[in-house]
Order: sequence, then structure tokens, then C-alpha cells
Amino acid sequence: MWGLLVASLLPFAGAAVLPLLCERRSPKAGWVATAFMATAFALISIATPTFLHHSARMSLQWAPVLGLSFGMAADGLSLVFSLLISGIGTIVFAFAAAYLGFQENRVRFFCYMLIFAGSMLGLVLSSNLIGMFVFWEFTSVSSFLLIGFWHEREASRNGAFKALLVTASGGLAMLVGFIVLGILAGSFEITDVVAARASIAASPWAAWAAGFVMLGALTKSAQFPFHLWLPSAMEAPTPVSAYLHAATMVKAGLYLVARLGPVLSIVPIWTPTLTVVGIATMTWCSYLALRQTDLKALLAFSTVSQLGLIMALLAQNEPAATAAGILHTINHGLFKGALFLLVGIIEHQTHTRDLTRLPSLARTMPRLYVPLALAAISMAGIPPLGGFISKELFLDTIVHMPWPIVVIAVFGACLTVAYCLALAVGLGIGRRVGEDTGRLHDAPTSLLWGPSLLVAGTVLLGLVPQPLVGNLLESATNAATASTQAHVHLSLFHFTPTLLVSAGAIVAGALVFTWLWLPRTPHAPKLISDLIYERTLSALEKYAQALTAAYMSGLLWRYLIIIVLTGFAAIGYVLVSIGLGPASAWPARPAQSFGYAVALIPVGAAIGAMFAPTRLSAILALGASGYSMALLFSLLGAPDLALTQIMVETVSIALFLSAFVHLPAYGSPRSRRFHPFHLVVAAVSGFGIAGLVWHARGQRVVDTISKYYVAHSAEQAGGHNVVNVILVDFRGLDTMGEITVLGIAALTCYALIKLRPEGKA
Repeated sequence: MWGLLVASLLPFAGAAVLPLLCERRSPKAGWVATAFMATAFALISIATPTFLHHSARMSLQWAPVLGLSFGMAADGLSLVFSLLISGIGTIVFAFAAAYLGFQENRVRFFCYMLIFAGSMLGLVLSSNLIGMFVFWEFTSVSSFLLIGFWHEREASRNGAFKALLVTASGGLAMLVGFIVLGILAGSFEITDVVAARASIAASPWAAWAAGFVMLGALTKSAQFPFHLWLPSAMEAPTPVSAYLHAATMVKAGLYLVARLGPVLSIVPIWTPTLTVVGIATMTWCSYLALRQTDLKALLAFSTVSQLGLIMALLAQNEPAATAAGILHTINHGLFKGALFLLVGIIEHQTHTRDLTRLPSLARTMPRLYVPLALAAISMAGIPPLGGFISKELFLDTIVHMPWPIVVIAVFGACLTVAYCLALAVGLGIGRRVGEDTGRLHDAPTSLLWGPSLLVAGTVLLGLVPQPLVGNLLESATNAATASTQAHVHLSLFHFTPTLLVSAGAIVAGALVFTWLWLPRTPHAPKLISDLIYERTLSALEKYAQALTAAYMSGLLWRYLIIIVLTGFAAIGYVLVSIGLGPASAWPARPAQSFGYAVALIPVGAAIGAMFAPTRLSAILALGASGYSMALLFSLLGAPDLALTQIMVETVSIALFLSAFVHLPAYGSPRSRRFHPFHLVVAAVSGFGIAGLVWHARGQRVVDTISKYYVAHSAEQAGGHNVVNVILVDFRGLDTMGEITVLGIAALTCYALIKLRPEGKA
């Protein structure tokens, strides 16, 4: 387990030290980052055989009182995804090191990439729902930085914002589902949640938990109707697109469905919803992919389509379907990573990604075209490549479903073949005729070796699947289904009725390609989901501005009224809901006549401030009110509060006096209008606080915590000054927060002073 822990922390360590080791534009930054990823991949590969037949966990206490820990879990499922993340990540990092131009800030790029990779490893290796959510959000933030890396482009900024808005919103919904699951299971540890699946399914809250978790999975894996963000993410640099589409980010949603399948698949809404959404996503986005002219857009929609296929398989939480889904996840990582990298090379060499402007790559770039065609054929599910085996397993699962789903799925498989042929055949024959292509040269080996290695992987998965991934796939399937019943046997051909269906889909896809794509120029339609997104965002901004303008009037008294009434409405609701019983007896300090006199001073001072004829007398009256409160605190045995009050009042009076000359004219008491509503608000505030204190005294059921502090300050913290021990030890985080606030305020004041116009004090 320690090897896996080191592997998951290495990317973060690399991001921390990379700026110290390399200059901003140094090519060395890419190779240093690649070394970190390669080391992580080696450590995970070494650990993999150990955990194929048994899982392991390690846990570090995080918040024991809340039952939270930072834990890692190693089993077949987490290892499959870890190998994809680190293995494909190593190739993508090496490709990026050779691909990025010298004008790019390489250190910043690879720091973002390392944080992204580390977040994904932390996500798939986490044994705790809350820990998984933390890394889940890390991936959203780091992908936002990567998609918007070329921030000077408006399209990059929009794509990054769209991805963050959609995935982060789904992540918040997922957090609600996680909290419900943790409460129902009595633990946030994933193994405990799986063990409690029967009691969770029996709860009326199970459907809510499943629905919220589904929102997280669907948004992250870009399923319909949340698929709009993934094509926009293609504005990122090519290595980012390849890594995001092939091994990270979108795979997080699939991993979530596989990991929590044993718990939520027994909830009635889980499997049918994900199956329908997955098949619909596969078919609709296959059609959209076929209509694209931009190569990266075609690959982006094909990614969404393939993710829909995998989602429908993993939703079943049944050994055969789960094995097919995990196998296709591996296949997809290999051929889609290769395709994105190769398209990046095409853009690099030809300065375009437009299918209608590209020549025959089979003639002009044969070394690039061969791996590209093989990857596209594997994605189409044509033998003898790896995609064919996982597609056959997919059809084996689908044919047992209701006939409408079967029909839609087979139609989607036909469209998949068609858009894959658009890549393989379309780029092979080319659309640009009669132009000089003699200046085009094939790609260098430094760029081709990475995608070629990925293509070799998908070829081997077709030729020798069982020796290559059989044991790993069986272990991952058992982990995903929480059983030991999976027995995976992979072979290139197994003669079943679905073989005929597969052959028919290939033939039909070829006909669709010949009829729909080949004779005409495809076009990229405007997505309905994009229109809805843009109009919703515009309406949200419009009404938010209107609402803000309604209450941000510039009148301080109006702001105060809103704050006071909102606060007391919330407090009043709580008090009414729990019952307003009489205050029970509670020991209190006996009142003295001098105490009554001191308590009346703030009242008189406040009234004096209201009717003060000058601003100076009003300031002095306010000071008298504050200092008398400090005296009252001293009488009640709270010297620390008294000292704090004295400091606050001293500073406040000094500030008032220093700003004296800049304040507007001070009207006489007779010139001020009387507002009955203000009197009502003031009365609500005063009597409300008094009633709240009275009610709180009556609700105490345990002794005050002050006795605990007095009894344990010396024993636990080694200090005899109880106030200091409370501030530094018992309430250390609270104190740190206060120091942080004061530090921010100090920096703000310093910035304001530095920004003052020249020549003015």
C-alpha cells in the first residue's frame, strides 16, 4: 500500500518542485514531469499483482469525531483506473514535452497536468466518500485551469467556465448523495457503505441518494443532456484533450458508477435511468460526431458516445456487463488517446483540423495515417482489434434488454461505424484536391512513438486479450460487483447470434457512411443543449443583476434592516419549531445594585447618541456605551471580553475622529425624520436578542464547557493561563481563522494605501 500512496502523491510533489527545478519555458519541464508520472506508473504496476486476488486498505485519521479519515483502497477496479491514469498520462506527458512550442509557459502547463493526474489517482484510490469528493472537486478545478490554459482566447475561457459550471454543480449534488449514504450506513467508508446496502435500499431516502449521485456521475462523464461541456473542452491544448478524454475526468463518472454499483443498483431508479441515458447518449452523439467537420469536435462527440456505451454496461452491476464495460474503458483509453494525439500532430503539420481542407494522409503522411486508421477501426469494433471484443460483449448484454433499447443501441453501433469510417477513409482519401501538398511532411518519430504505442496496445488487446488483461479484468469485475462470481474469458471470436448483429452493424454503418457522409460535406449543427445553456446563463445573469439592483441601493440602513430581519426570521423559525417553553432554573451570578447601575449606562448612552446635537457628542456617547459594556463584562467575571471591548472601542473612536472632517454635515435632532418602521426593527432586534438569551438559558441540559477548560488546561495543553490555552489549543482553528481575517484586512489596507493617487495622503 505504501507504494500506491507514494504513487498518488508523486504528481503533487512534482507540481510543487517543478517551478524550482525549471525555468518557465524550459523544455526540461516536460521531461521532469514525465519522469514523475513514469515513476508513479512503475510503482502502480509493481503493486498490481499483489492486489489482484485480495483488496487492501490503509487509513489515516482526519476528523475522528465525525468518522472521517483519509484512506486508500487497492483492488482490481481502482488499479485498472490507476494504470490508465498513470500509463496513458506518461505517454501524454512525453508527447506534450515534444509538442508544445517554446512560446508556451511549460512549467505552468505541466504543474496543472500533474495536479490533474494526482487528483484522478486520489479519486480512484480513495476509500472514503468524503475523500473521493475532495479529489473529485480537485479534478474540476485543475481541468478548468487546463481547458482555459490559452486564456487569451475567448473560446478557451468559455469552454473552461462551461466545464467547471456543469461538473462542479453535479459534484455538489453528488456530495448531498454521499452525505445521505454516509448517514444511512453510519460510515463514510466505501466498504461499510457497501456492507450496509440492504438497509440503505430499505430507506425512503435511498432514491434521493441515488438520484444525487447519478447527477454527479452524469455531469462528470458528459452524458446527455450534460454532454455540452465536453466538446467545448476541445479548446484546450491537444495533450490536455487527449488526457481528459482518454484516461481522466470523464472516466471519473464511470468509476463512480462502477464503485457504488453494488449499493445503488438495488435502488429501483438506478439501473433503468443510467441504461436509458447511456444508450440515448451513445446514439445521439454518434449522429453528432458524424456531422462534424472539425477533427477534434468529431473525436469529442465520439468520446461522449463511447462513454454512453460504457455507462449502460456498468449500470447493470452484473458480472458479464461490468466486465464488458471495464474492458471497453481500457480499449477506449488506448484508441481515443492515440486519436487525439494524432489529430494534434495533423493540426501541427497542416495547421488545420478541418476535414474539408485536408489532403490524403495515406499519401502525404503514411506513418501517421497507419496508426490513426488502426485506432479508428478499433473504435468501430472491427476485428481483429480490441474494440471488436468489447463491442461484442456489449451486444451480448444489450440483446437481453427490451426491444426499443436493442433497436436504439444497434442503430448507435451503426452510426459509430460510420463516424469511424469518416476518420479512417475520409482522411485516407482526403477532401482537398488539386492543391500543392508537396510541402507536407510526415510527423517526426518524437511525436509518433506515443500514439503508436497506444495503438499497439489496442491491437494486442484484440489478438491476445486473455493473457494481457484477463486476470486484471476479472479482479476489477469482482471488486465492482462486490462478489467473487466473475470468471472472465476473452477471445477474439466467439460464434454467437450477436456476431451476426455485429456484422450487420458494420455493413449498415458502411452504408450510412457511403450515403450520408461521403458524397457531401458534413456540417456542424448548433446544439440544442448549447442554446439552452447560453439562454439560461443569460437569463440568470439578467435576473441576478435585477435582484442585486433591488437591494443594493447604497443605503446602509436598508442593508442593516435586511440583515437583521433575515437573521431573526431564521432564529424565530427555529425557536417556534422546537417550542418556546418557559426558561428552566439555571444558576446565575447574583445581581448587585452597582451592576444594575452599570447596565443602565449603555441604555442612556445609546439614547444620548440618538439625540446628540453634534457629531462629536454622538461619538462620545457611543464610546460611553462601549466602555460601560467593558465595565459590565469585568463585573461578570470576563476580563478577556472586557479587554477586547476596550480595544474595539478605542480603535472605533479613533477611526471616527480621524474621519471626522470627511463626513457629511450633521443634522440637528429636529431635522431628522422619524421612521416608525425603524423603531419596529430596533425593537425586534433588542427584544429578540433578549428573548433568545432567555430561551437559551432555559434550554441548557449540560454543564458549561468552562469547567472542562479549567480542569484540563494544564493536563492536556501544559498551560495554566486558561484563556491562552483556549485560544491557542482548544480553539486553535478558530483563532487561526481570526488571524487569517485580520491578515487579509491588513493586506487590503496596505493595498488601498499603495493605490492612492500620487501626491495625496
